[in-house]
Amino acid sequence: MKITKHILLGTTLLFSTALSAAAGGHGQKTLGQTTALIAEAGLADIELTDGKSGNTHFPFAKFKALATVGEVDAETGLALTGYPDGNAAWLVNDSTVRVMYQSESYATMGSAPNPETYPWVMENGVSFTGSHMHTIDFDRAAFADFMNNDSAAADMVKGSGKLFHTVYNAFGEKVTKPSFDPTNLGAKWGNQTRPDGTLVPFTSKFRLTQADFFFQSFCGGWYEQANKYGAGMGFADDIWLAAEEWSIGRMFPAGDADANATMGLASVAVDIANGVAYTAPALGQTGYEKMMPINSGHKDYVVIVTSGYNHSQEPSPLKVYVGMKDRNADGSVIDYTTANDRDAFLARNGLLFGKLYGMAVSNDTAATLVAEPNPAAKMIDEYVQNADAPKSFAANFVPTSYQWGGWDKPVAVQDTEMMLWEKEDEQPEGHIYFNGDSKVEHVAADPSGAPRYFANLTNKGALMMVDFGAFEFDGETLPALLPANVTRSVAAVDGALTLEIGDEFKTVDGDASIHMEAGQAKMVAPDGLYWAKTSDGDYLIVDEDSGNDFGERKYVLSLDENLDVAAGHLLAIAGGKHSPRYQAGVSALGGAFTKPGTTEFSGTWPVTALIAKKDDGSFYSAEELKGTARQDIRGQIATADQTFIGVVQARPESSGAVEANGADAGGQIFMFTMDPAK
Repeated sequence: MKITKHILLGTTLLFSTALSAAAGGHGQKTLGQTTALIAEAGLADIELTDGKSGNTHFPFAKFKALATVGEVDAETGLALTGYPDGNAAWLVNDSTVRVMYQSESYATMGSAPNPETYPWVMENGVSFTGSHMHTIDFDRAAFADFMNNDSAAADMVKGSGKLFHTVYNAFGEKVTKPSFDPTNLGAKWGNQTRPDGTLVPFTSKFRLTQADFFFQSFCGGWYEQANKYGAGMGFADDIWLAAEEWSIGRMFPAGDADANATMGLASVAVDIANGVAYTAPALGQTGYEKMMPINSGHKDYVVIVTSGYNHSQEPSPLKVYVGMKDRNADGSVIDYTTANDRDAFLARNGLLFGKLYGMAVSNDTAATLVAEPNPAAKMIDEYVQNADAPKSFAANFVPTSYQWGGWDKPVAVQDTEMMLWEKEDEQPEGHIYFNGDSKVEHVAADPSGAPRYFANLTNKGALMMVDFGAFEFDGETLPALLPANVTRSVAAVDGALTLEIGDEFKTVDGDASIHMEAGQAKMVAPDGLYWAKTSDGDYLIVDEDSGNDFGERKYVLSLDENLDVAAGHLLAIAGGKHSPRYQAGVSALGGAFTKPGTTEFSGTWPVTALIAKKDDGSFYSAEELKGTARQDIRGQIATADQTFIGVVQARPESSGAVEANGADAGGQIFMFTMDPAK
């Protein structure tokens, strides 16, 4: 089903009318009108003006704005909300490209002038504030030519909307208007509901005023197309994976004790074709930064990397989910003739029956990696900071004793695997869970379909690759363990990474070839991550989230034939209190500047295959882009001719129309090209 316009129901229509009027004095703009960039290339030699770009002499890249938080749909009056995070693009039809991004918003926990976003009203009338999932449709021909001209993106916008209109909770029920009746399980959202159906009210300071519930901090989402690895391989449907992130304990009277007694933070799988979002407890209830599938190599299994937070519980290992398709939650084969739509969708995509597997190493191996192996310690953090530790080691991903039991067996997040990784009696025989800080942000899968991925270890600033080689599944049951080889690609030590900057990226006290604020040549709080494979080779596009006063960095790492990091090139910086733009008090949107502060790039997505043309000058059809075709096309095109989209989060640009339109915090979606060999 095509969802091209916002659903205008009840208070949302009234709210959008009021917001449009309120924003009238703040330079209201429609989608794509803003051409100024939030990204910059360092100190500027031009006069900086509100609504205009700063230094855009990017030596290794070119950027153009696609849409900016605070802009509104010309028809509905509803604004893009912020700040933007997980993003992707696909075809709606052969003439329309859909760009999708989700906003990372914290509702009443936020710090923007107006932290609650306007209500997102579902088809049945229940409303959510906090994070939104926005879609923007563009004319495909104009989208393909966008980097070749000076036109504003507004010229190619066809409409906007939301990714889904119906949502199911951790009880498997369609969410309705809230009720304190514990037997009314549909009238609940998991992040404030106990397994017995008790709704846990927020304290007065954090009580919602704009909507019934809130989606907490949707961060690094992921679009996975059906049969991505070939017929019957991978998901059966086009799915958007997202998760509520981090922790909301401070919203409750008893803090984390209340939060841990709830159903936790939702792992969400959106049925894109039908506009329905399902909470999938089998994927976990602890909250993640990102969930991303990798190729299982078997038509009956899915493997999903689950990275990020553990409901404030530390430590935890790197984790993957293994699920079997066409199974009920108890492992029995599902009968699709009697199954409801919810179970049919989740089962055919392997999201009803599965387990979470954590990275473990043998006791002997652990002794070579850290001084004193201890599952209650952050061993990964110690390992990545030791330049003399082995670069590679063997590991096994092993499940704990916990497995989700089904809709009729709801559990609190504190009773899941969350508390088990460090327990002595949960350690696999002869092994120890190689635990570390749970702040592991984005992960990136090999585009070729090889079962391996890179992970950003954000807390200490390192990069690690996990290679499963080839999975051995028997088609009958879940495996006991998953062998892997792990490589520390960039250590968390000074001198590990210095970036090429050309003649730009000068800052007030030096340049951004190193992390200026930390004063170190290394990765600092790497967050966004994408693995691109072109005709020239392999590249990792990295975004840092460090609070860098001299500007957060977006850079590309070139990999050699062994997938070792061979070089790094800085693509852009943004924000920080020393930003020339913020020192001048300007914003990209115009009228939105709040005060100098940090920003963050957050993710990259390739659009090359969507805009590439065949020898006859025509685009590839949606049918021709199924399965492995998108990567097959990208793999034949040089890096300099690849095109991507990305986002930047900019809380310093959250006033004016952003505030008046109930958009929370500023930011921008952009298109870019790069040429690290330039």
